[in-house]
Amino acid sequence: MRVNNAVRRPRNPLLLRTPDELEDDVRKFYDRNHLQDVIDVELLIRGARIAQEPDNLYTLDLTAAEFKAIKDEKESGFWQQSKDLKVTILTTACAAITQGWQQSTINAASEGWKHDLQPKEGYWRHENPWLEGFGVFVGFACDWIVDRQWRVLLGTASIPALILLFLVFLCPESPRFLIRRGDYTGAFVSLRQLRGTDIQAARDLYYIHSQLQVETEMFDGERPQNWYNQEIYQERVRKTGFLKRLGILFSHPRNQRACVAAFLVMASQQLCGVSHSSLTSSILTFDSRLPANVVWLNFGFGLANFLFTIPAYRYIDWRGRRLLLLISLAGMFLSLLVIGFFFRIEADKVKLALVSTFTIGFFTFFYGIGAGPVPFTFSAEVFPLAFREVGMSFSVMVNFLGLGLLVLFVPQLDSAWEPNGASNICFLFTGLNALAFVLVFLFVPSGTAKVGLEEMNQIFNTKMSVHIQEHVVSLGNLCGRQKVEDDPHHLQQLHDHA
Repeated sequence: MRVNNAVRRPRNPLLLRTPDELEDDVRKFYDRNHLQDVIDVELLIRGARIAQEPDNLYTLDLTAAEFKAIKDEKESGFWQQSKDLKVTILTTACAAITQGWQQSTINAASEGWKHDLQPKEGYWRHENPWLEGFGVFVGFACDWIVDRQWRVLLGTASIPALILLFLVFLCPESPRFLIRRGDYTGAFVSLRQLRGTDIQAARDLYYIHSQLQVETEMFDGERPQNWYNQEIYQERVRKTGFLKRLGILFSHPRNQRACVAAFLVMASQQLCGVSHSSLTSSILTFDSRLPANVVWLNFGFGLANFLFTIPAYRYIDWRGRRLLLLISLAGMFLSLLVIGFFFRIEADKVKLALVSTFTIGFFTFFYGIGAGPVPFTFSAEVFPLAFREVGMSFSVMVNFLGLGLLVLFVPQLDSAWEPNGASNICFLFTGLNALAFVLVFLFVPSGTAKVGLEEMNQIFNTKMSVHIQEHVVSLGNLCGRQKVEDDPHHLQQLHDHA
């Protein structure tokens, strides 16, 4: 049995228009939105023709620079992007660094402030363990630089926040946000800053506009029929306030499926245990006889977390976010299982060496390639633009709510300083990893690789039962092929039958 992917494959709405109809559509769109101050109408038409069919690149009258910009964009790396796009990428990276830096400095400073602020012996570990809980690499590096002075260490977390404050003002506004407000002039200027050429900005402007109008019609269950001659999407946004969007987020089937998928991938990041470990690794590895070991182990963990995220930059669009996340969860499951047994070794030096190697070398590698970058990337893509800020807000809430609950309750279940405590915590997260793997495998849709933001709509218009059926069938097909490959007699029978 095979599920037909063609019925839900994203389709370019511009393919529905003939060349003459498309040109007429673009001219009316141009006049309605007063774009004459920023772009020539003929250039916008050429951009729309390329958006309709990329092969039109070879038949249109383009300059050599325009032809090269379009032709080379898929192979262009970070250094070939426009200055404004580089600044935007660095700004979002700085935002992530701010979170990781704060998280790791809280971890690294935990033993210091608990020692200096301890009213009496055992106050933190035995009487109030729950009070201990609420760029990882640079945060742990600061721990080493300031020589474990916890007050200075906590203060360093303000550095990336201040840098971020200034970088935000250098970024161009989101083109989709401007389109949402009906400011197509501003959206074109922003796209030109991000893309670097007028032809790329023209293509993207009209394509994004068309996809949003079609998405709005299909969201209401209608056939696309008026999207090319009016701004349906903007009308919907004006009529839908925040509270109404919030209600539709959880009541509309398409949004419900997006919520399930986004919440699951966000929860999986916490169920794997890495955030809990990055907040409590100083406790898990702390040894009063070898305090320097904590600094170097935390530094190694932070460095590995940074380096192992690099492969995801190349492979996150390889076969989609789902497959990368599944590989990541499976690898962390096996790593935690082994680490849990290593924690039960009585020889301290052997235990430290094995735990450190597998935590830094294997567990962190599998986290970095999938569970680290995928959840926030995936959650930012799956909601319709009209509901994206609401959906992403709740997705992030699920992520941090999960972290808070784990940090609050896991040490109480079996504290790391008790016999076999760290081992039992590893086994707990091993089971949670397995749970996350099963949930992601069943309920997170596949087919999101190289799909535009506006094209996600068709994937999530498909019933969840169809996605589950597809995933189960694909697993059965995989197992069936493996059985044939492992059984030469069965393979010979199939050959004879053929």
